[in-house]
Amino acid sequence: MDFSDDKYRAAADRNLAFVLESQNADGSWYYALDTRRHFVDHFHTCFVLKALAKIEALTGDSRCADAIERGVGYYVKHLFDEQGLPRPFSRPPRLTVYRRELYDYAECLNLATLLHGRFPQLDTLRSTVVRDVLERWQKPDGSFRSRQLLLGWDNVPMHRWAQSQLFRSLCLLLDRSES
Repeated sequence: MDFSDDKYRAAADRNLAFVLESQNADGSWYYALDTRRHFVDHFHTCFVLKALAKIEALTGDSRCADAIERGVGYYVKHLFDEQGLPRPFSRPPRLTVYRRELYDYAECLNLATLLHGRFPQLDTLRSTVVRDVLERWQKPDGSFRSRQLLLGWDNVPMHRWAQSQLFRSLCLLLDRSES
């Protein structure tokens, strides 16, 4: 759209068609379409839903609205636990040594802020996630824990990854709540 070039629009349309066709009947998207990685994880689900929301806002493509609605339905039902906190996988593909991942929190907040007001259940989850990240994840020095392990925490603040994404998501949340 920025370049007003039909060849870019055609490529974008093919990419959107691929994403829409790849959505499973339950509203999810697999990590990959190979036969080895048929699992659904938290932050990649957020990536897909955020992209669809942005495409919908730019183009008004009604196919995005349906995919977002079905995707959010899956997301809130399968990628949060009974406390309303992000789960890394709807069904783990392998043994993992952690319960929760800061990156999932960051992407959850990004998505929930982008879609704020459209899905009441997602709005409620956003409040729960913000409260948890500020009460249990933030350390006295202002940084955030990286992972909640099966036993204890990984307290190394890896700035290049989840730390920076969480700072961004909290800034976006503050910016949107003030406007």
